[in-house]
Amino acid sequence: MSFDETRIKEDLVRCMKTLHGRGLITGIGGNASVRLEGADEVLITPSALYKGELKPEDMVKIDLEGNVKEGLFKPSIEWPFHTSIYRKRLDVNAVIHTHSPMTTGLALAGKKIEPITLESAIMLSDVPILEFRYPGTEELGEIVADGIMGHRAVILMNHGVVAVGFDLIEALTTVEVLEEVSTMTFVASHFGGARLIPSDQIELIKKLYKI
Repeated sequence: MSFDETRIKEDLVRCMKTLHGRGLITGIGGNASVRLEGADEVLITPSALYKGELKPEDMVKIDLEGNVKEGLFKPSIEWPFHTSIYRKRLDVNAVIHTHSPMTTGLALAGKKIEPITLESAIMLSDVPILEFRYPGTEELGEIVADGIMGHRAVILMNHGVVAVGFDLIEALTTVEVLEEVSTMTFVASHFGGARLIPSDQIELIKKLYKI
């Protein structure tokens, strides 16, 4: 096992502990993965282990067909959408799936994420909401991989969030910003609704940040 794989396993553990600590995943819910550079292989979190107490040696190595190459445990049951994303998005090297309560709750109420902060205007101008499909299936894998084309994240109805990034930090940041904006939207909804950033200002933001 290379030094890079050791570091990635440690990064995955830290990521899951951060998500668990922030209430974005439950003890046995949620998952994350990282594509290994120069190989059609992925390190992914295991299935059915308590996410707040994972250890580096718990991580599982699989290929893009879901075959286990290394590890003592079963990979997350959601490996089909992780591998489907990696096959279709060569720019993506990390995938995170959470059960973000505010974001998922807004989707259940039919409320889409809107540009109410600078970060959301830059990162989350459009977050598709995908209809429910049974977890862990190839059908869900294909729907998620298709739906996330051109986006940083998608929301799975009755399920949670899938976010992608060049690395784990980028994917984690997307999850955090999405939940932050969802919380703001929920609070604002009790006082007449959120005020959006004007469209001309969004265009200026995009020009300044070369988006």
